[in-house]
Amino acid sequence: MVTMNRLTMRNFKRFSGEHHVELIGEGKVTVIAAKNGLGKTTMMEAIHIGLYGEIGYNYLFPENDFHNWLENAYSVNSDGSDCINLAIELNDAVLGLIRISRNYWILGESFGGIEDEVVVTIDGKPLEREPRESSKKVAERWIEDYLPHAAMRRFFVDGERLSDLDPKRIDREIINGIDDATGIGLLHRMRKHLNSARQSTLRTLAPSNEIESLNQLMMFSKSLKLDKEASEITLKSKISQLNNDSNRIKKIQEEIEKITMDDGSENVQLRLNYAITQSELTSSRKEIHTHLMTSLPFIVAGFPSNLDLWNFDEVIESKKSEKKVSEQLAFLKTVIEDSGVGKNTRKKLLNSGDSVSEKIGTASDKYHLSNLPLDILENLTKCHSELGLVDAQTRIIDCVNDAMEKLAAFEAAEDALRKATLGTGIAEKAEELKILAQGLGTLQAEIASLKGEVAQYIQSRLDLEKRIDEIRQREDSDSLLNRRLTRIDQLDELTKLVTSSVRESFAKPLEESFREGFELLSRKSNLLKKISVNPRDYSIHLSMKGFDGNWLDRDLSATEKQHVGLALVYALRRASTEWSLPLPVIIDTPTSRMDSEHKSWSVTRFYPLLSNQVIVFATSDDLAGGLFEELSESGVLGQQLLVQEVSDNSVEVINTNLQAFFGGA
Repeated sequence: MVTMNRLTMRNFKRFSGEHHVELIGEGKVTVIAAKNGLGKTTMMEAIHIGLYGEIGYNYLFPENDFHNWLENAYSVNSDGSDCINLAIELNDAVLGLIRISRNYWILGESFGGIEDEVVVTIDGKPLEREPRESSKKVAERWIEDYLPHAAMRRFFVDGERLSDLDPKRIDREIINGIDDATGIGLLHRMRKHLNSARQSTLRTLAPSNEIESLNQLMMFSKSLKLDKEASEITLKSKISQLNNDSNRIKKIQEEIEKITMDDGSENVQLRLNYAITQSELTSSRKEIHTHLMTSLPFIVAGFPSNLDLWNFDEVIESKKSEKKVSEQLAFLKTVIEDSGVGKNTRKKLLNSGDSVSEKIGTASDKYHLSNLPLDILENLTKCHSELGLVDAQTRIIDCVNDAMEKLAAFEAAEDALRKATLGTGIAEKAEELKILAQGLGTLQAEIASLKGEVAQYIQSRLDLEKRIDEIRQREDSDSLLNRRLTRIDQLDELTKLVTSSVRESFAKPLEESFREGFELLSRKSNLLKKISVNPRDYSIHLSMKGFDGNWLDRDLSATEKQHVGLALVYALRRASTEWSLPLPVIIDTPTSRMDSEHKSWSVTRFYPLLSNQVIVFATSDDLAGGLFEELSESGVLGQQLLVQEVSDNSVEVINTNLQAFFGGA
């Protein structure tokens, strides 16, 4: 058991000169009372900084500058010295009297700013240290080992913070304190030391250029892993979407088939005609694609089907009117747009189509090829023979005409089927089917691309790991490097296993203690069904009657938030007793945002249960309305301290009866 016996402040803010505050009395509850602005907060700051220095300050003011704050904290009515002293005396039932003293000398910018010193003594004896170790370093290390700064979450309770607590993040708020209580915090620090040892070993035994390369490769490997995981998540989502869409297509097809079958043989025949004409139209479009990709570019380039003459008379005769030519070209363009070729190729084909249209409409000109060089003529003749371009223009036009007829037949079959099935829902289903079918191709392409990405990430990581292994194994397999690295890795894995085991062991008593604290505080205790704690991250799940899911996820009232926060403090205190030191509890603004019923219950019964020593910082409102009288009558009240004003810039702490301060008789 540990108690906090005395706080010493010297030249600290309004506490000018030296002040000794006795914190332990006959009862377990010490009350320190002060009006707003007189020094209550200052004493809280003194305890934080006295124990942990700059770390304690950062806990209170995470975004402020410590040195600037210290300069402003130096008392304007100092005793003449240039030193701020903050000291805490603790009594450990095993070790004895422990004194942690911190001195801060305010020297000014011209003299180097601020110098500091921390000294720890046990029963008056300073800590032992190595010859080259500074006393400050030894003291800071001892404090962190004895009372890790994460323990602040366990023995400092801020009523205001509890009221503002976000229950969804409550596990993160206390996880450091729990890890400290169970010793896992030491394991975390051990893993950091192991990592430093790993890097040190690599730097010592491997060439410097290889170490730099190794670090870069390891960072790149981690980056590839993250990218792969992101792609896998996206891939999983796309596959799920593809499966859903495929299943929906199958279902729609079955629904359409059922509707058609139910409507009789006539609709079956109409559907058959629809399918046949659709197939014929598809075949015609494929034939046009073939001609487009072979013959048309050569024709547009000036390659005639008759090598003796450039003659389009037959083509002109086949066109009955300029309208028919326009219709054929329009259809030809739709085929080109749907051909699936690249953007640039598609543009060239469209331009070629316009050129053909122009030539078809104005093909009265005749051109001879005799002016071309011999090698070009030979090449053209060879291409003409190999590609079979004789009468290619005519065959393209015939294909277009045939496809237009097929399109007309398909549209007629489609219209007949639509009219016959009007009101059956087939049209809507067919439209949905069309949209889904169009999307499948896109999804399949995306999935293929993502699979390629994942495969590439895997291969790249394999290549990187191979290069990393090559660098690590460049030394002899029996070298000191490999032996050290192996042992470090083994210790690292061991710390992981121990961490997991300890958290599993701690989760159950934490559940039980949280339930006990919650039932003590909350009116809804009769509605509580189950409390579960996840051993991996200590996240808490509350199951309540009449509420689905985690009760902590709802919009809690200020009182409910405070109850949850206090229950967690209680649970942590109770559950950690067998794992670590039983520490005193320091409570600021103890009744903030509580109703009168809960104020009385918390002050007189709940708070005294938290520890063998409870220190309460209170304003006149915190324990007014008979609360202080109830506390006195409960038999737990010990020291009664009052912060009072001496002058405009000075205050002092006196031992006195606080009945009158809190409005008592």
